[in-house]
Amino acid sequence: MKLKTLTVSQVNDYLANYIGTNPIFSNMSVGGEVFNLKKTGYGYTFLSLKDDESKLNAITYLEKFDVQEGDFITVSGKISFYKKSGTYSIIINSYEKRGQGNNYEQFKILYEKLEKLGYFKYELKKPIIKFPQKIGIITSAKGAAVKDIISVINRRYPKVTLIIYDSKMQGIDVENNVVQGINTLSDLSVDTIIISRGGGDTDDLSVFNSQLIAKAVFDCNVPIISAIGHEIDYVICDFVADMRAPTPSIAGELSVPNLQEVYDTIDNFEKSINISYKNIINLYNSKINSYRFLIQSNTPYQKINQKKLSLLELTSFIEQAYKDKIQSYKDRLFYMSSILQENNYNNILSKGFALVEKGDRFIKTTEDLALGDRLTIRLKDGNVSVLVEEFKS
Repeated sequence: MKLKTLTVSQVNDYLANYIGTNPIFSNMSVGGEVFNLKKTGYGYTFLSLKDDESKLNAITYLEKFDVQEGDFITVSGKISFYKKSGTYSIIINSYEKRGQGNNYEQFKILYEKLEKLGYFKYELKKPIIKFPQKIGIITSAKGAAVKDIISVINRRYPKVTLIIYDSKMQGIDVENNVVQGINTLSDLSVDTIIISRGGGDTDDLSVFNSQLIAKAVFDCNVPIISAIGHEIDYVICDFVADMRAPTPSIAGELSVPNLQEVYDTIDNFEKSINISYKNIINLYNSKINSYRFLIQSNTPYQKINQKKLSLLELTSFIEQAYKDKIQSYKDRLFYMSSILQENNYNNILSKGFALVEKGDRFIKTTEDLALGDRLTIRLKDGNVSVLVEEFKS
């Protein structure tokens, strides 16, 4: 017997009708762990519920829906089938929190364990090389993240050599791939390693909550920048790494200086030194003229000869001192230019650091702040005004 071929719409119509007319789907209770929580500005919330084997998409229009990623909740509602996409979700009418889910508990246990081992200590973080020669990137060679990183680095600092380690960033073998990538790039004597993957749901990113990866990052003698997911995503790898970047593009910015800004800063510094040279010359000319006036004002012949002799000696001394001073400033200019190339103010801002100001003074510690203070945060491309609302240690 030949089977009748159905269209996709016919199949979805059948499923929609079956789910819509079956009373078991019109009012059911489901328990699971919350992940992929996305609250919109339109009064509804998207999320997923999962257990050890499956996940279920969900949506709620409840005004008060106080849950967080990792919460274990029981929900009541009906199953809704979306014919256009061929997917289904549970529409949540009510819910009850039951505590924390397994994934969150596992994350918390590992975090506390690594914290006791000193994996997160700030004083153990390795500084990112300011002017790297080689940068290693652990990511999927076919993903969008690596393209973003390469584009940013080539634009800012085209002199650097990039080494791409093609690694699985999702599914099985991710841990072993990433650890092997860290070891391989470290053996190649790169100056910085970037571990990066684009956004994904909590399950996709949870592989980076791995003690195996954390240990490899901690033990690596090369500074590592972690750029996993989006700005709101945090994994154990972020806390262990020497620096966290909220996106792959920002990881590229943090890994290299802006070469044009370095050149501009040096040019401005040289102009300032030239102005200082001219001021010094004018100062010494003024002193010479003053001494000449004093000599000419003494009429006795003996004193005139003595003053002339003194003037010649002083002139010789001043000329030599002037030459020595000029040479000193030249040496200082060369030294300061070298220092500037390695470490400059704008370069520090371009790596993601910021200066925090309160009024006309810089803020170095939270002890200088109070709730309600208005602060100015100076970034590489402008200033941001913020208000202190909360303190966290």
